[in-house]
Amino acid sequence: MVKHVGVLLVFVFAAFVAGCSQPSEPDSEEGLPVLITLTCNPNLALEPCQDVVFDRSDEIRIMMEAIHKAERMPGIIDYGTQYKMSINNADGSVTRYDFSLGMDPKMQGLLVNEEDTNTGYSIPLEDSNQLRRLIQRRTD
Repeated sequence: MVKHVGVLLVFVFAAFVAGCSQPSEPDSEEGLPVLITLTCNPNLALEPCQDVVFDRSDEIRIMMEAIHKAERMPGIIDYGTQYKMSINNADGSVTRYDFSLGMDPKMQGLLVNEEDTNTGYSIPLEDSNQLRRLIQRRTD
């Protein structure tokens, strides 16, 4: 009887340890899109532009953090689009934005959801410059 209780305790302990162990994928990856694509606007030829694809989780995280920090701009906006941004989520859904950064490090980025083109969001300067560097690394 004592032997069976000991074996039972070993199984309970093993189940407890297995339930508390870290998953193979870190939790920070959950909810991240699987792909972000920037497609140049052929009608905007003011600055050189190359299409960019982000498929690495570290780059996608940087992009998403910048998007989440963007602040709504007052009023209805009139803007030019440097890139069409497509965010492909793990569930197969796609979110599309008009996205502009330019090359001026003193200029904030602009983000406009294609579902509401009257509302713009400004990307903070520090994040805009981080995105410029990220894009430049992919296009050099």
